[in-house]
Parts: sequence; structure tokens; C-alpha cells
Amino acid sequence: MAASLFISFAGRDLKAATTLCQALEARGFSCWMASRDVPPGENFQIAIVRAIRAAQVMVLVFTHHSNHSEEVAKELALASQTRLRVVPLRMEEVLPNEAFAYEFATRQWIDFTHGWDTGLALLCQRLAATLAEPAGPVADAPVAAASPDQPRSGRAARRRSPVGLIVGLLLLAALAAGGYYLVAPHLKHAQSPAPAASPAAKPAPGETNDVPF
Repeated sequence: MAASLFISFAGRDLKAATTLCQALEARGFSCWMASRDVPPGENFQIAIVRAIRAAQVMVLVFTHHSNHSEEVAKELALASQTRLRVVPLRMEEVLPNEAFAYEFATRQWIDFTHGWDTGLALLCQRLAATLAEPAGPVADAPVAAASPDQPRSGRAARRRSPVGLIVGLLLLAALAAGGYYLVAPHLKHAQSPAPAASPAAKPAPGETNDVPF
């Protein structure tokens, strides 16, 4: 079952994670928990990977137990690989170890150590704002085909621009050639030299009319 929120927690924090899940679902959020939502007989690890990829936000229940949990560290690393947004919940005053400190360097805590109700209210505000944001960059979204009545994109126009240029050049060449063939006979007739007058033919001997005396 796909859900918007993936709740990551250590096995020893099942009670706190279940209470958090119930509180969030009572406020309209859909949650996924491995202890509850992996169907019988399904591969546990594959189900977790699929749930993380389908989620929009990971809610991390951070405690002393999760700070030393290899499974939680794997889930957090997978969330980073899939660019899943992570909201850490500080349930106990624990200093993150090296692996978690690296992952939490750019993420803001929601501190539950100052009171459950205050932390839950802040978490719901954060989740509502995060889920309202675009799911990802536009470059990852599929490109819809443009209808015939819609203008083409700039990239499509750039692809066809060389073809249009070639067609235009061919048309200009054809027009120039046609004009040449129309004007060429007149130019040839005007520029051709007049035939030179042939010299008067001299009468051959014996053909003159002069009578010798």
C-alpha cells in the first residue's frame, strides 16, 4: 500500500512510532510502517524499498536506539539516493553519530523533547507545507505531446529551423533560375554583335562585263 509518509524507526521504538502513526493518520496523513504494512509472505526488504520510493516524505523517529540501528541507517541512505525529503523527530536528547550527523547536516529537527503536543503541531505544519510543494524538478516529469493547435516548444522549433532554411534557399534558387531563363534570351539577343557585311564578291576572271579594246 503506497502512502505519503514513510515512518522510519528502530524496532525497540515500535510503541512510539505506532503512537505517532496513529496521531498523524487521525489528522488526515497516510502513513506506512514496516511492522504493520508488509503483507504476510512478502519480502521485507523489497517492501521497504518500494515504500520509500513511493513515499513523499520520510518521518524519522530519532532516538538512542535508531542512532545505533543499521536498518534505520540503510533507510536513510536510500532516502538520500531517491531524493526523498526527510523530517527528523528528536525524541530524546541524543547526539547523532557520524553517519546520522552527515545526513542531518542540511535537515532541520523537530524537537519532541519539549512536549508531545508542541512537537506534533509543528510536525503537521511542516508536513502539510512539504506535501503541498511540487513533487520534483520539472526536468524529471514526462513531456506531454503537444496538440496540433498548440504552439510547438522552442526546442522543436530549433530542430526544424535548418529544414526551413534549406527550403527557403531552394525556393530562392528556383526563382533566380526561372528569372534567368526568362531574361537570358533577351540579353543574348541584345549582346550578340551584328553580323559583319561580307565584302563584295569580286568577279572571277572571265566573268567581267568589261570588253577589252
